[in-house]
Amino acid sequence: MKSLINFFKAMGEETRVKIILMLLKEEMCICELIEELKLSQSAVSHHVKILKQANLVNDRRNGKWTFYSINKSGFMTHLKCMQEEFINPVENYEYVLRAKPRADCQK
Repeated sequence: MKSLINFFKAMGEETRVKIILMLLKEEMCICELIEELKLSQSAVSHHVKILKQANLVNDRRNGKWTFYSINKSGFMTHLKCMQEEFINPVENYEYVLRAKPRADCQK
């Protein structure tokens, strides 16, 4: 469950979704992300850090450059958890009418 919470926190912000969509096309360095997003270096670094903490993004050093890419296994772990916690239960869900609440509710 904690995995899903981290996933939704990371993906619950528009800039981070944009970063993921850009990285799905190609590996990028921080300066390319800054240029595309039109944000400061500190703002982009903060978003990338959150994505890394959620295991959604990998980093790779090449000399003085750091390149970022999608962490496929991290995404697959989150998707598997989502399948088990939400998708399967929703597929099996059946609506049942109840005559009254289980608790002693006050009117």
